[in-house]
Amino acid sequence: MLERKNIKRCKYVKPTPIQRHAIPIAMACAQTGSGKTAAFCFPIISGVLNNGVGLSPARGVDCGVCPSALILSPTRELAGRIHKEAKKFGYQSGVKIVVAYGGAPISQQLRILDRGCDILVATPGRLVDMIERSRVSLSNIKYLALDEADRMLDMGFEPQIRRIVEQMDMPRSGARQTLLFSATFPDEIQRLAADFLSNYIFSICWKSWIKHMTHCTKS
Repeated sequence: MLERKNIKRCKYVKPTPIQRHAIPIAMACAQTGSGKTAAFCFPIISGVLNNGVGLSPARGVDCGVCPSALILSPTRELAGRIHKEAKKFGYQSGVKIVVAYGGAPISQQLRILDRGCDILVATPGRLVDMIERSRVSLSNIKYLALDEADRMLDMGFEPQIRRIVEQMDMPRSGARQTLLFSATFPDEIQRLAADFLSNYIFSICWKSWIKHMTHCTKS
């Protein structure tokens, strides 16, 4: 199995607590350095492969590429690290993984994007820009991951995140798998989870212990 070979190639031997419990959990709270990136990168790539690479529409009508998965992160540095990690897991799989963030020429990122994209790693601002330019469509999203969601809210990205998830052409929560990762669990994150996740389990992963909260269902 290619995914297993790539995990071994990346020298992952034993899963960390967050990696062991995050899937199919849709929301998790874990400390920095706990292995959250691998916890969502591997299952998303596995899901894209199981759905069939190349079977999804490559481009929409006048709306750009149609990735199957979207990973949102707060900064270009984190987006770059996620992209690098995802590329390792997707090595020789045929899955096209593209990164887009502000602070770099958008023209170069658009050229890479136009070659095809199965998984898009992006910062909120740059993604909104690309959507407004009709270069990206979210209509085919089956997997949505929000990494360091608390940090994105602290940086003032909540309006952009809500616009991306609720006001663009992204499928509703019941038609996609949503993974939300946060180092803290303030009221703002709880509200975001209630709005974006129709059915979730909340897992706290901190150092050597795991705590699962009860299954939560949105009324």
